[in-house]
Amino acid sequence: MDAETVNQLLALNREFYSRFSADFSDTRSSERFNIEPFRKYLASDMRLFDAGCGNGRLAGTLERASFSLDYVGVDGSAELISFAQKKNATLRNVRAQFRVVDLTTPRWNETLRDALPFDVIASLAVLHHIPSFELRANVLREIRVLLKPRGIFVMSNWRFLNNARLRKKIVDWRELMIDNRRLESGDYLLDWKRGGTGYRYAHLVDENEVNKLANASGLQVVEQFHADNDLNLYSILTK
Repeated sequence: MDAETVNQLLALNREFYSRFSADFSDTRSSERFNIEPFRKYLASDMRLFDAGCGNGRLAGTLERASFSLDYVGVDGSAELISFAQKKNATLRNVRAQFRVVDLTTPRWNETLRDALPFDVIASLAVLHHIPSFELRANVLREIRVLLKPRGIFVMSNWRFLNNARLRKKIVDWRELMIDNRRLESGDYLLDWKRGGTGYRYAHLVDENEVNKLANASGLQVVEQFHADNDLNLYSILTK
């Protein structure tokens, strides 16, 4: 994918998460967040990094699950980080901090040098919103630097084609006058109709691509499985 198209898709998603941050946050509650698919990799007294934390719902879920740990969450949306700070201000056992960090910028991991290394890094429903294989691979390369040796990287990616309601959100790229010949296979444009009409870029990340991303970033795949009514592909990787 050429740089102009990458930047166009990045701008599209940045605009979405800025304009619809409140409505999006309302649909992402920690009470409804399921950590059971990867709970066996979590433990108290660990250091956990949430890469693309959104409104910080993982931190609140960990608190309710009685974990006691150090947590750092970052997101490129200042609006969502503000929601995360407010929603998690009263946590007692999860020692949480939130920072505005854009995972798509070069050497973004340098802003986390004071907090590394991490026992577990989670990137949940994030990578499929990052355009181009190379940029996705670079995110994983920088995540690898933050991970302890034999640490665990938990990643989930949206299987939106497996749900009839979500398939109805797919719109033609011509809606935004984007030539789909400039895109990669598996790239989709999804609409949003809560609080107005908006659009997001999403890429269908499958098991084969995860294996290729692992090879490109120096990570090793431990296991992959589907969960959440087959709406998510979970990939467990290690350094």
